[in-house]
Amino acid sequence: MKKIILSLTTLIITLNLGCDNDDTNSASDFDVNLMFSDLTHNNIIPTIANFVTEANALQTAASNYTSTTTIANLEILRQQWKLTALFYEKTYTYNIGSAKDQFVHNSIYNWPTVPRSVEYFITENNTIDEALMLTISPQVKSLAALEYLLFADDLASTNAAFLASEKRRDYLRLSSTYVTSRANLLFSIWDSSGENYASTFLANSGSGISSSLNLYYNGLYNTIDVTKTTKVGKPAGLEKSDVVNPELAQAFYSNTSLAIIEANIKTVELAYFGSTNTLGLDDYVQSISKNATLNTTIQAKFTEIYAAIDAIPVPLDEAVTSNHTEVEILHTKLNELQVLFAVDVQSILSIIITTTDTDGD
Repeated sequence: MKKIILSLTTLIITLNLGCDNDDTNSASDFDVNLMFSDLTHNNIIPTIANFVTEANALQTAASNYTSTTTIANLEILRQQWKLTALFYEKTYTYNIGSAKDQFVHNSIYNWPTVPRSVEYFITENNTIDEALMLTISPQVKSLAALEYLLFADDLASTNAAFLASEKRRDYLRLSSTYVTSRANLLFSIWDSSGENYASTFLANSGSGISSSLNLYYNGLYNTIDVTKTTKVGKPAGLEKSDVVNPELAQAFYSNTSLAIIEANIKTVELAYFGSTNTLGLDDYVQSISKNATLNTTIQAKFTEIYAAIDAIPVPLDEAVTSNHTEVEILHTKLNELQVLFAVDVQSILSIIITTTDTDGD
């Protein structure tokens, strides 16, 4: 009898251990390297390549406008600026690794710009040339400065100002050239024809603070934090100060603030869930948690954020005053998404959340 009891006990222990090992293997068998290969080649590099295409189109539109300064060409240039800004914002989530170390993203869209500095450089210099532009801060020659030049006044007045000043036209043209050069630099950092950081990124396996997983995740988290805190909260007086300041909204001259916010969040969604038929962080989370509950909650939160954006009927710089309740709802939904990433997903993936671009503000 004792032998039978002992044998049954051994069998139960063996079965339990077998079950435990199956669970462990299910998580450990997830191919993290394949996931990051999918994300890099299907998301990161194509997203940056698309931005380069739009930046080149912006440079072409600026060249056409400065050589043939008409309202029709100005309208084309304005629309191309909006496209370029939106395609840039889709790259912001991937402000990690070498590109971040080289401050490339800061040099492409450093906002807000300083209008008085832009005007000073135009009026106080006899010639606007490449040598002068090299001495000027990115804050007054990147996408933010271009937005000011193109949208700060109405269409007819803006066109008249460019017609009246060759130096203003040169400043516009050379600023667009600068943006294109930075877009090309960003692509060369990741591409195999340049620095090939993609290869470094894919080889950087592990779970430490400098691993690809930690860097990538912090890129997502940083985008959520900046969108909630800087792009929505601060203009609406919902972060540390209750003072409403419409001019703190990104891209308020062009009324593109909400479109940029939506582009940021859609990129986070893509970065988390991956493209069709590719692996994403959601798959990794599910392989560990053994269920889809958290991913379903996150997907629902993205949907709620898009609904909150759509519910704001006017540009954000107006809405922070006229539709403050709707802006506050958007801020709340973004905060709820941030909590999911700061607590739930972070815990499952054992991520170390580092500093974000809002730290110190």
